[in-house]
Amino acid sequence: MDDEKVTVRVNICGTEYPIQAEEEAEYIQRIAAYVDERMREVPVSVTMQSLTSVAVLTAIRIADELHKEREKQQNQVVSESMHHDRIAEMIRRMDELLEHQVPEQDDDKEDHDRSC
Repeated sequence: MDDEKVTVRVNICGTEYPIQAEEEAEYIQRIAAYVDERMREVPVSVTMQSLTSVAVLTAIRIADELHKEREKQQNQVVSESMHHDRIAEMIRRMDELLEHQVPEQDDDKEDHDRSC
């Protein structure tokens, strides 16, 4: 979008909210539907207390999801980095071995074509 804010009306737990955002209306609707779904998962005993309690518990659950996903991605990046480091070390060692290898010198025999 071109930084133009739009107002999208969403319904979460039976209450309508106007949301002003730069994102597409469909995106805001999907996010609101997700929040609504998550809030409705909170046990009935909590909903008897207040909508604020439900919202706070839902925010904690969503923050937990986000934190775990970020941690998983960071662990994957670290794992990939370690893998690349191991490959680089193996290549370095192979290069060292090849540098130290003395080529066979056999003047009495004919040179033969070798293919790898």
